Amino acid sequence: MDKTYTTTLSGKELEIIEKLIAKHGNVVSFDMAYKILGDDKSKQELKNIISGLVKKGWLIRVKRGVFVISDISGRGTISLSQFTIAQIINENSYVSFEAALQHHGLFDQYLRVVTSMGKKKTYNTKFSDWTFKYIKTKDVLFNGYKEFNMDGRLVKIAYKEKAILDFLTYRRNINNIDLVIEKLKNNTSEFDVKQFAELSKNCSITTKRTLGVVLDIAGINSDEIYAMVEKNKNHSFMTTASNVFNAKWRIYIDKHFNNY
Repeated sequence: MDKTYTTTLSGKELEIIEKLIAKHGNVVSFDMAYKILGDDKSKQELKNIISGLVKKGWLIRVKRGVFVISDISGRGTISLSQFTIAQIINENSYVSFEAALQHHGLFDQYLRVVTSMGKKKTYNTKFSDWTFKYIKTKDVLFNGYKEFNMDGRLVKIAYKEKAILDFLTYRRNINNIDLVIEKLKNNTSEFDVKQFAELSKNCSITTKRTLGVVLDIAGINSDEIYAMVEKNKNHSFMTTASNVFNAKWRIYIDKHFNNY
């Protein structure tokens, strides 16, 4: 074992770290520690030990009562991906938006913010060099993701089509719609229209209409989406600034999108 690791930790602390890693890997909670060590120590004793390990940098607090054990190669460092951390902070969430597109090879910029969709309100969290944001969604829209094994844990990540729909539902502004159009135009063969149709069934009429517009701009067949909205004779607004009427989709769009 690494010399710095053994000399920095006391015998008791080293024993606790080894037991936790053996039983739970490098992500542990206070309750996990108490189940393993509760026969030997009171809760207060264990809290004091954990507090000491946090101060020394061997345990890194992710959220209240949940910790990541530092890499043996250096205190205060971890090897977990930002996707894994996002899932640890809110287990009932899935990674979406730019981070999901990046996972699918469709976004190559460095990300400092990872945004996920969740069923409950979760406060934004800063951890290491990243900021983790969460948007609360309706139960009926909590779908369209796949679980991947990362760092020994299951992590939910949106399909690329669902990431696009999340943009059009929750972050529908000119810049993000431009981003969506860019991804669709440059990666037409990567997207499945049937998947768009299936995943958008429970989305708002405005989201469906916006999807139809951007599919048309990107040169992707939008017939299945149009069939879902053609009988609705009301109209929608793509953004708060939209003032140009698109008769096919019955939605006001920004004149900016007529430039494509």
